Amino acid sequence: MRIGDMVQTSGFVLIQAAAVILIALQTALVIASFRTKRSCRIRILYTLHFLLSFSLLYVPLKIFVMNVRWPDQVEQLPDFFLKCEKLPASLFILYEILTLAILTAGYLELYHYRKSHLDAGCIKETMDLLPVGIAFGKADGTVIFRNLVLNDLSYSQTGKGITNLREFLRNMIGEQDKTQTTCLSDGRVWQISSEELQTEEGPVIQLIAADITKQAAITQELEEKNQKLRDIHMRLDIYNKQADRIIIAQELLTARMAVHSEVGNILLESRHYLKNPSSVNEGLLLQALKNTNTYLLKEYEEDDTVRDPLADALEMAEAIGVEVTITGIIPAEDPFRSILAAAISECATNTVKHAGGDRLLADIRNTGPDITCILQNNGMQPEERIRESGGLHTLRSLVEKEGGIMQIESLPCFRLRITLKEGIGRT
Repeated sequence: MRIGDMVQTSGFVLIQAAAVILIALQTALVIASFRTKRSCRIRILYTLHFLLSFSLLYVPLKIFVMNVRWPDQVEQLPDFFLKCEKLPASLFILYEILTLAILTAGYLELYHYRKSHLDAGCIKETMDLLPVGIAFGKADGTVIFRNLVLNDLSYSQTGKGITNLREFLRNMIGEQDKTQTTCLSDGRVWQISSEELQTEEGPVIQLIAADITKQAAITQELEEKNQKLRDIHMRLDIYNKQADRIIIAQELLTARMAVHSEVGNILLESRHYLKNPSSVNEGLLLQALKNTNTYLLKEYEEDDTVRDPLADALEMAEAIGVEVTITGIIPAEDPFRSILAAAISECATNTVKHAGGDRLLADIRNTGPDITCILQNNGMQPEERIRESGGLHTLRSLVEKEGGIMQIESLPCFRLRITLKEGIGRT
């Protein structure tokens, strides 16, 4: 069968459709060879093959159209078309089969080439698979490249993709530093950083966004633990300073017990001396009596009263670096002094621990039958309402046990108010 006879059959439309599909695949193969920057020989080969296929498609199609629409003018076709019309139809079909084989081999070779060579498409796919968002843009913010992570982040926050890097930065972190951490409405924490790079084509903006939600949670947990450790360390400091006084007191007590024991021995020896003077060295006995009497007289002259709790509280506050200023008349008897001492100790500790301050003011006011003490510290003000726990809870129990009232003001600044009846504690 000749090509001229084939174009008049019903199956010619299917053959031409197959030829069109093959030419489309050839077009894609030629474009891919140029995009992957293949060798000049391969690009020329694919281009010539495409042109040849297009020509072989055009000739039968021209003959087909002339036979269908102007059958009486077929004889007026150029000699080239008349000669092609007499060629065997099997030659055209054979060429399509050969083209299909060439395309199969070409696409397989392109697949292996992309597997073993890097190109722009491979780089983009790799950037899209990264867990961090990356984008590059011109100096005016025009986007050159952005990966899927950053584009999804923009959609979640602004409802649209990134079209301008500078606008995206303003929406996310505002006019702030180049590196900023921001917490989104869904609870995720992102660290967004921008940097201007100098390239051969001019300045380029580089933007990197990393999801640091887990790291932020760990950091917060560590900060809370560090705060507890600082609290323990501060309390240990106070304990160590108080332990020194306890050790000194214990050593003094041991010394006194030793002296008292020595006094007992001297008294026994004196009694023995009175009964038998010749058996005791009189000079040594008199020297021992003199030393013992000197110590006892000195101990008697010393103030052996119980240490004032308010003095202890002021000493403790000074030890941790808090200057306490007391205004008004300080009560002379308990439980006023004990409660005031407990309040100063707790407020001084909280001044260092929570407010980072170094001054505490205690204002004592005598208002008729009541005595009111108002304590206020410097440093950072509370950001929320103070919850009573630990020392403050214990202090409230102590105040209410004595029939007093304790009030805590958190905002706009911390203020502790303790009110006691004037007759409390007096006998």
